[in-house]
Amino acid sequence: MNVVGLNLVRKAIMNKIIILNVVWVFVAVGAFYLGRNDEPNGSEAKISDGGGKNRSSQNRSSQVRSSSSEGGKEGGSQSAKTNGLSQGVTLAQYQRETDALVANKLFADLLLTLKAENAREVFEALLEKRKNGGENGEQMAFFLEAWGKLDGEAALAAVEELGGDGRRRGFASISAMKGWASSDPTAARAHLEGLEAGFEKGMLVQGVVSGMASVDPQLATEFVLEMDEARRAEGGDGGEDRWRGYATDRQMEAIARAQMQQGMPQATAWAESLPDGSIKSSAFDRVAENFAQSDPAAAAEWVKSHADQEYAERAVREVSEELSRKDPAAAVSWAEELPEATQASAMRQSIEQWTRQDAEAAGQYLTTMEESASRDAAVSSFARTLDREDPVVAAEWAASISDEGTRNETLQSVGRSWVQTDAEAAKAWLPNSGLSEEAQAEVIESAARGGGRRPGR
Repeated sequence: MNVVGLNLVRKAIMNKIIILNVVWVFVAVGAFYLGRNDEPNGSEAKISDGGGKNRSSQNRSSQVRSSSSEGGKEGGSQSAKTNGLSQGVTLAQYQRETDALVANKLFADLLLTLKAENAREVFEALLEKRKNGGENGEQMAFFLEAWGKLDGEAALAAVEELGGDGRRRGFASISAMKGWASSDPTAARAHLEGLEAGFEKGMLVQGVVSGMASVDPQLATEFVLEMDEARRAEGGDGGEDRWRGYATDRQMEAIARAQMQQGMPQATAWAESLPDGSIKSSAFDRVAENFAQSDPAAAAEWVKSHADQEYAERAVREVSEELSRKDPAAAVSWAEELPEATQASAMRQSIEQWTRQDAEAAGQYLTTMEESASRDAAVSSFARTLDREDPVVAAEWAASISDEGTRNETLQSVGRSWVQTDAEAAKAWLPNSGLSEEAQAEVIESAARGGGRRPGR
């Protein structure tokens, strides 16, 4: 352990830095309950059952009217709860229901028994409900997907009636195309190929991939690979490449989700089978993220076996992040075993989490590291994480980085945060920071513009 390192650790200890963990709580709420319902009044608009025959029941309508007359609006909800609901749910029943859970169940039943001849009526009812503020977009998306399975062209045409901005209609069109591609992928692709390249077609591609993936993930994979090959042949500028990269990530996310539903062995085998490149990188990224959440140890072993490959770079970061949330020291140990090419990024992620949990222990570990790119990445992460709580110690650690570029970048980052928390002390430090006069001026100007802290910190 070198003397400088020990001194820096002692300073960190004296400052008694305590960094609290950020705990993310995810709450999953299910709202749709699918089941059998009893029969609707023949005088109301009917949704036919699976055999295509309309059903009616004076018993159901009389019960609803009776409950409504006794209890007002609540009567409809109570009747639905006590009597059960049939496959032949009517649009009127759904529209007048006031209980949110029962209304969602009624809506689900409407979709399960939807027919092409009834779809237009339901669509217009949802449009009316949207005008009154009673539809938030999710129900319309589910409906368009169900309609797309029955009549893709009609569902897509109806999207133009939604109004609003193009982005909103674009996401609605994804739902309609997803339904179409899940029931008739050949027709959906034929429609897509007849469109000119542009925003609309780009959104619909996502729908086709999602729909194919829901019924045949391999077919969806072949479609994405075919499109990628065509894109490469076309070329394009940097902006197009960035958009294409984003689109590819979303497409592979849909396929990866479908593969993972068949089990993680199926998903990892699928990712490994892809040709090297951006497609495989996206697949590894998506599978690694979910694998690490369900089984961090197994995910770590899987990713480590591919860590020397460029396509696994993003997957390494995903696993490192997940491991470091649970046990940053173990995450650092895992990072030490990775090939040099990917070790730095994993070390950076792990040290950041460790510093937030136990800055003293993280600093102590840094004093044991030999000079290397990984050590520079780790120290940079440590200093940037510590810069608000103890900028003096953060600056001293930053100054110990071997690589000049990494050192100057880290010193500037620390300096910007320091100027925002204690401008006088920071400006007194800058002349002795080792930064050029130009870099010092940039630190002050950037901090004045609010550029002291990186996004997400």
